Amino acid sequence: MNYKLFLVLLLTFLLIFSALSVSARTLTVATSNDALTLDPYMLSETPTNSVNFNIFEGLVFFDSDLNILPGLAKLWETEDDTTWVFHLREGVKFHNGEEMTAEDVKFSFERAKNHPKSQQKSSAADVESVSVRDKYTVELKTTYPAPVLTRKIQSVVIYNKDYVESNSDQHLQNNPVGTGPYMVESWNKDEEMVLTFFEDYWREKPEVDRAVLRPISNPATRVAVLLSGEVDVLIDLPVQDMEKVEKAEGVNVISIPDTRLIFLGMNYQEGPFADKRVRQAVYHAINEDAIVEHVMNGHAYPASQLSPDFVFGHDSNLERLKYDPEKSKQLLAEAGYPDGFTVQFDSSNDRYVNDGQIAQAVAIQLARVGINVELNVQTKSAHFDKILARNTDFYLLGLSSSGDGGSALELLVHTPDDKYGRFNLGNYSNEEIDSVIEEAAKTIDEEKRLKLLQKAARMAMEDVVLIPLHFQEQLYAVKENVDWTPRPDKYLKLYNIGFK
Repeated sequence: MNYKLFLVLLLTFLLIFSALSVSARTLTVATSNDALTLDPYMLSETPTNSVNFNIFEGLVFFDSDLNILPGLAKLWETEDDTTWVFHLREGVKFHNGEEMTAEDVKFSFERAKNHPKSQQKSSAADVESVSVRDKYTVELKTTYPAPVLTRKIQSVVIYNKDYVESNSDQHLQNNPVGTGPYMVESWNKDEEMVLTFFEDYWREKPEVDRAVLRPISNPATRVAVLLSGEVDVLIDLPVQDMEKVEKAEGVNVISIPDTRLIFLGMNYQEGPFADKRVRQAVYHAINEDAIVEHVMNGHAYPASQLSPDFVFGHDSNLERLKYDPEKSKQLLAEAGYPDGFTVQFDSSNDRYVNDGQIAQAVAIQLARVGINVELNVQTKSAHFDKILARNTDFYLLGLSSSGDGGSALELLVHTPDDKYGRFNLGNYSNEEIDSVIEEAAKTIDEEKRLKLLQKAARMAMEDVVLIPLHFQEQLYAVKENVDWTPRPDKYLKLYNIGFK
């Protein structure tokens, strides 16, 4: 071969290879938690959803401002107050190569509603029936007018019917097949998950071709790998390290308000907390300002209700019960506990920002009014196993809003049944509040619905259904070449991340 021709070919090859290397971008992310399952109906919690919503998609989805956009459904309309018709995109492929059709949509909604272990029952609860009109058209009938149906069903992702029916639940937990932009290349639990772009994805190609997710529960280690340059994005920047990271070269810190409420829940059926005066006493004993200042380093917002002020349904007139230890002791005495009582307090230590430290602070504050707290602080998997079984009298939990105040009321306040109260773990029940929540769920007029949501929130707080602590602040650190705007729901949508 002519030497000059060889050099030209070699140079051409190198240029092509270089261009491919630049375009094929890998993003490495340090997360604080791994997903617990890759079957998104079996558990609904933010770290798990955050991974699964890159693999699976629903008929609709939230944009970065929690507005509803078309997803696997290209458009939809209501034929009457209870009939919704969704028109599906044609040619959408599952990761196994099969085309998505209305049969898959029908199957997925029915699995969400009927699978005994589904944690998406409430998301699909308003849907009375699902019918296939043709290959790309599906009809959802609701039990009553459902003005926020699309907000609820955005988390009902679509499975491949044949694949699910051919495999066990255990297999599905580790081997997902969705329509999302990313597929699972490998998963070494609690160490590393690798996601790669699905080349037959129906939307245009994103900038991130490959993502390496590294769950690192230890905050100091998470910061160390960022500062060493090993990762591009750090999720859950520890509040105590924020100043140090801000001073680091080549790194940007991002903070935004979170919709997540951190709160204390109680057993309302028996024991001390069945008495409202005891619940009030615990509330008065909590110095939330001190928790925000000393435990959260100022990076949280004291809460007076279930939804933050930027979520529909927030009531600006609701205020926290004042920190008043003497009032707390008085209420305990009136309730028959002049010398206090002993209770086990269940909390995670690796799920929310400084959750273990929050639990310790609460225990110290309650001890000052005579309540002896036996701390049971565990990893999130053990904690959730215990409290989701409703085997708890007193617990710490967090809930992120869907952008509508009705969601938190339905999940945390309404009497537990197949449709409502999935995270009402203390089994609180009040028929009057239930009726207001249910009326709000089917009220189309926004002004009337807002008043109903605010009424239900006031009633819940007056009865101390739970003790709100604070809304978290989301803190991230990213390399300066990463172009990303975090979302209020805290989901890491890799498709929306770019490079500068």
